[in-house]
Amino acid sequence: MPVEDVLFIATTILASLGGGVVIVFALSNWLGKLWAERLMEKERAKHAEDLLKLRDDLQTRQNERIETLKNDLHIFKETHLKEHSEKIVIYRDVIDIVATMLSELEGIVLGKQETLPDELLKSFERKRYRAYGYLGMFAPQKVMDAQDTLMDCLLSIIYDGKTVEWETIRNMALAFINAVRDDVGINKECIDYRGSR
Repeated sequence: MPVEDVLFIATTILASLGGGVVIVFALSNWLGKLWAERLMEKERAKHAEDLLKLRDDLQTRQNERIETLKNDLHIFKETHLKEHSEKIVIYRDVIDIVATMLSELEGIVLGKQETLPDELLKSFERKRYRAYGYLGMFAPQKVMDAQDTLMDCLLSIIYDGKTVEWETIRNMALAFINAVRDDVGINKECIDYRGSR
């Protein structure tokens, strides 16, 4: 078959189908776009749903973490406040013990009494041991050192008959008070005796 006949037959077939091919092509193009849009819409909806679920999940985890941190902070604050309050009570006890003993020793120095009463000495021993144990639970070494120095001096006066200048005892007491002030954060500045006696 000559090439001209083949071209004629092909042209005749295309001419007879020409309008139909255009219609079928246009219809398939429109239908393809419609399906693509529907598939994209389905994917968008699924993506939005997954995103919303992920956002809710993250929000829930964040809220749980915030609550945990709030509880931890509350426990820390309560513990810290309780420890701080305990320290102040213990430090006051030590100062009361020292003040009581110093006032009694002053009575001896001024000649108002000859010796310390036995009951006072027993009470002093009990209280200072108890206070030392409490200090050991809460106080830093700096406070313990200042307390040890002061108590050792008092014990050497009471039991060994050692004589110590009042200024020396006062400076030891101030060192203890300054260590306490530093520890509880009342004031970091040291206090000094500025009187004349």
